[in-house]
Amino acid sequence: MSESLFPTRWANDRPPSLERFTADFPDDYACADYLAAKRWKFGFKCPRCGGNRAWRLEARPWVWECKGVMTDNEGNRTRTGCSHQTSLIAGTVMHGTHLPLRVWFLAAYLLATHSNGMSALQLQPKLGLGSYKTAWLLLQKLRRAMVAPERTPLTGIIEIDETSVPFRRKSDPEGGGQGRSPIGKIFMIGAVEVRDGKYPVRCRLQRIVNIDRESLHAFIRDNTAVGSILLTDGNTAYRRLPDRGHQAVNLSAVDAPLAHEVLPWVHRLFSNFKRWAYGTYHGVRDKHIDIYANEFVFRWNRRRHFQTNVDTILGIGQRIGRTTWRDVVGDTRAWKYEHADQVLAMVRPDRLERAIEYAYEHRCDIFDALEAVKREEKKHRYGRRKPWRSALPPRRQGEERNTRRYLHPPSLAPEDVEMGFLRHIPIGSKLTGSRRKASISGL
Repeated sequence: MSESLFPTRWANDRPPSLERFTADFPDDYACADYLAAKRWKFGFKCPRCGGNRAWRLEARPWVWECKGVMTDNEGNRTRTGCSHQTSLIAGTVMHGTHLPLRVWFLAAYLLATHSNGMSALQLQPKLGLGSYKTAWLLLQKLRRAMVAPERTPLTGIIEIDETSVPFRRKSDPEGGGQGRSPIGKIFMIGAVEVRDGKYPVRCRLQRIVNIDRESLHAFIRDNTAVGSILLTDGNTAYRRLPDRGHQAVNLSAVDAPLAHEVLPWVHRLFSNFKRWAYGTYHGVRDKHIDIYANEFVFRWNRRRHFQTNVDTILGIGQRIGRTTWRDVVGDTRAWKYEHADQVLAMVRPDRLERAIEYAYEHRCDIFDALEAVKREEKKHRYGRRKPWRSALPPRRQGEERNTRRYLHPPSLAPEDVEMGFLRHIPIGSKLTGSRRKASISGL
């Protein structure tokens, strides 16, 4: 197939095909080997005793148990008596997961190689997940792994500007929102590093509370290097930037050029982000807008590195630490009070009636009463024929443990051996049917 049929961005770094990816990671064992190679580039090393000899648990291939032996370069063995077990997913975005490792790898592949991203509703049927909540939390954890903790700040010439994303809350009035009013909008600030005056390199995008000096300067200090040159509009809040050059253009003058001509790349950044958010996710909310902004920045900065995106997501995921459901959604009590009518309408009537009586009797909150009533209810245990997650994932064909890889065929009859047959082939097969008839006729 001609190379001209592939997009230009894949000229030097084409993503692996789905067939190749599934062949490289067919089960949890292959995924665990990949994680082990990422964590221990020079071989296993016990975090407790420093030993370099271990074996992998068969039932949990992502867990390694130290042998309690340390071997030096000369082959001398020193016993440490350690049997510490090290989990490859402990302290990562996969910490405490009930999903197979292969599901995480497939989700990382789909998320990294898909140009426009993927919503949880799209990912759920592709991975065969049972609930939307599982797919949503899986994507949220992978999006957190898209931001490297040690990423370097922008350098050189940097275009900086602010914008607003429409978002009207229920508490906002129907009118208003003109100018820089926070009603019905979310303020964001973006920066694009420009090379040779015309080539965009990297970008940053973040939500800010207000367009004031404190918010703008905090973003600039965290995302730009000392000595860089900043190109902005005539906003006076950008003045007196510490240790950085500043070139401002007054876009409000009568003969001023258009904003997208003075700051072309940062305006294209805003335009692409809004179109991407509306097209893929049908809009964003103020609570998780920073997570989606980080995903967009990841795709922008690595738009020509599709093949290494999966390695980056899984590699960063091993360094950012554990992420729980509560870390993602935060404290939901304030949200429950704001939507109390909707939440209580979803409660079963008999349970709600008992919760109201419990709250009146114990002088407590209705939501605390619901939790107490739920704990007091007799829980019915459903017998499960199959576990939610198999303790031992199926091995690939030919790699089953404690079984012979090659089963010898049954022995040939003496008369067949005398006729010259050296291997067992069913009688009447296409390979030897004529030969056998010829031999029989010759007798």
